[in-house]
Amino acid sequence: MTAVIEEAPDAVTLRLRLGDATGFLPGQYYNVRLAVPGRPRPVQRAYSIGSSPAPDPSLIDLGIREVPGGLLSPRLVGLRAGERLFVRGPYGRFTWDGCDTGPVLLVGAGSGMVPLMSMVRHAAYRGRHDPVVAVCSAITYSHAFYREELAALVARHSWLRVVHCITRDQTEPRARYHRRVDRTVLSESLEGIHPSVAYLCGSPAMVESVAAALVDLGVAPDAIETEKYD
Repeated sequence: MTAVIEEAPDAVTLRLRLGDATGFLPGQYYNVRLAVPGRPRPVQRAYSIGSSPAPDPSLIDLGIREVPGGLLSPRLVGLRAGERLFVRGPYGRFTWDGCDTGPVLLVGAGSGMVPLMSMVRHAAYRGRHDPVVAVCSAITYSHAFYREELAALVARHSWLRVVHCITRDQTEPRARYHRRVDRTVLSESLEGIHPSVAYLCGSPAMVESVAAALVDLGVAPDAIETEKYD
């Protein structure tokens, strides 16, 4: 592990150098295996990749949000650079290679932003021109993954639009909305852009409600890709 980067009060990025890199697609994940005291076998959990596969697929960022009482995440957020982890992958069909044209909508809640950030970073690396709208939901602005990097990317790239929805701080000035993502949030965030594809990642309730709202806004159901985090 080459670095541990704090993303939020309860979340980190683990930056790993893979010994055997086969490459991955934005949106995929790796399984992480770790010995846990009291458990006869190592515990395995899946964590999404937040980095772009280019230019170096052997260097991956895994986004880890601590789950209170969890078996693995409390141990992972406490790791330090230089420690070794056993990972296997990549896996997952929730992917976007950035080659298609047309507007793209990304909606992520909490750590659901991790695979979406891989897509944004890859789009920036490829020199994308078509619009990408990212709607990011978090309980507070300090809990929003990649907030500073996203702001810097917006300043550099006219194709990228980022909208923050903060649910537990009604006074946060950097948020456009102070509630959960709903039909009005989506309609106003798109501002006349009709997405050719939408990627949704977060809790099952969020993903299902946003998917229904998008269909109500005229997005074809088969143009909506989803990944649900329990």
